[in-house]
Amino acid sequence: MIKRSINAWKMLFLSLPKGIVAFVIAVTGICVSLPLVIVWVGLPLLAMTLAGCRMMMSNEQKVAEAWSQRKGGTQQRSTQDNPAAFRWEGLRTLGTQLRQGQSYRGILYSILQLPVGILGFTLSLVLPAVAVSGLLAPVVQKISTGVFSYEPDMLDPDFFIFLSNTTPDERSWIVCGMGFVLLLILPLLLQSLGRLYTTWINTVSGIQPDVSAPLEVIHTS
Repeated sequence: MIKRSINAWKMLFLSLPKGIVAFVIAVTGICVSLPLVIVWVGLPLLAMTLAGCRMMMSNEQKVAEAWSQRKGGTQQRSTQDNPAAFRWEGLRTLGTQLRQGQSYRGILYSILQLPVGILGFTLSLVLPAVAVSGLLAPVVQKISTGVFSYEPDMLDPDFFIFLSNTTPDERSWIVCGMGFVLLLILPLLLQSLGRLYTTWINTVSGIQPDVSAPLEVIHTS
């Protein structure tokens, strides 16, 4: 479970740099190739852009599916969209790219992966940071009051009225308890986010989840 949560964290953490690369390639490729179509130079550029976006989407779908089906190794199910190395064969190459729906899905993925990556990257950093900072609340309270003669208030009693009769030290331990609870459920949260991210990738790539695996029947005597 811990290893699976770590892999989910890695997938979310890397979603932002992948989103930036995909967005830059898609936007730059389209903006450069379309104006140059009139001089024919833009045709191979447009075909390369479509093929590149499709390849990035396919690779990310394989990463997400490998995480969702991981049993100690990588398992790949979808072989229907495995783009080969790009070869320019004239207008036929561009026509092939334009006729295939996966090319447009690749462009959609490349554009939307940036905001999705920002959200995934932010949550992958904020959730562990909040849990660890909550655990360190009593230490911060001691150092602030003992070394810097400053008494931080972790939970504002004016806002949390039910804590109005507690001291700052007691409130720091309450924050510590909240951080401990968050740390306990953090693996579940990361796996839930990983499943949401996998659902997004499968949806944009048009891959349906594999439900053909046989169910294990338990016989009792």
